[in-house]
Amino acid sequence: MLKYAMEILLSESSVITTYYFSWNTSKVAIFLFCLGLTVLPVNILVGSYISNMFEDRQILLASEIVVCIGIVMSFHMFNPYSVVQYVSSGLIMFVSAEVLEGVNLSLLSRVMSSRLSRGTYNGGLLSTEAGTLARVVADATITLAGYLGESKLLNVTLFPSLFICVISIIATCFTYNTLY
Repeated sequence: MLKYAMEILLSESSVITTYYFSWNTSKVAIFLFCLGLTVLPVNILVGSYISNMFEDRQILLASEIVVCIGIVMSFHMFNPYSVVQYVSSGLIMFVSAEVLEGVNLSLLSRVMSSRLSRGTYNGGLLSTEAGTLARVVADATITLAGYLGESKLLNVTLFPSLFICVISIIATCFTYNTLY
């Protein structure tokens, strides 16, 4: 879910910002650079403070909900679609997805079979391949949605993200007591 949502945000940002805000490449690059600047401080904050105050499963559920909020905020529901709406929803989605990634890897390391922790075909490889598959599917979604036109691209690509996010939240709720 998080790799899919992140790929949608990052890969279509140049098309979306050019269409809605007439941004040039430099402005898009600055936006993406600013998103990238959040990675290290967020990981330090989560690793040093938040993970000591809350259980991983609590952080997992909270970050999934915040990703969902970011996705909902990204939809173009009202005219005009503003820069503040796009940037704030993108920042919320990106930062919470970064938190989610760390928590996912932490939980994976605890529940992964010992057989998957050694050799070439280990849990890390499987996790990387799952993320790559999600990115490929997200890029295919953007490509297919592009045939509908730029005006529909944003909402059409956000619907699958929202659906996957809601399913992830439901799955987390059902398995919450088994996560440790």
